[in-house]
Amino acid sequence: MKQKRKKVLCIDSDSSFLHQQEEVLNSKELDKYFFPFNDFREALHFIEKQIIAKNKNLHYILLDEKISGAKLPSTLEKISELKSFLKKPEVIVCTNNNTEKLRNQVMQFPVVSAFLEKPIPKNYIEFLITGSSV
Repeated sequence: MKQKRKKVLCIDSDSSFLHQQEEVLNSKELDKYFFPFNDFREALHFIEKQIIAKNKNLHYILLDEKISGAKLPSTLEKISELKSFLKKPEVIVCTNNNTEKLRNQVMQFPVVSAFLEKPIPKNYIEFLITGSSV
């Protein structure tokens, strides 16, 4: 039985990472499950208008520690406020700055399910979507 595809929203300041992911997923016809953003405000607009307003599911939010348009704690607070409307997505914070202080700060938010050090494995987002390793 084929596992249901999951939807991943990724907010990352590294546009080359997002572009690389789009190319890989497009080649495997998985791009419709991936929503890449460089800016938190744009991602928030998408969440409100395309996910919440249309009662859609969003399974994972990958959040770069250094995102455009907001600071990490306020971003996590905003996502926390929306979580009841979002049908419980897992929020994964990704960082180049893996310090205990940052990890503790991030993990105090109940919406955060994981704290990942960059670079993220090349096929990680594909794994989140398909549920199987490549």
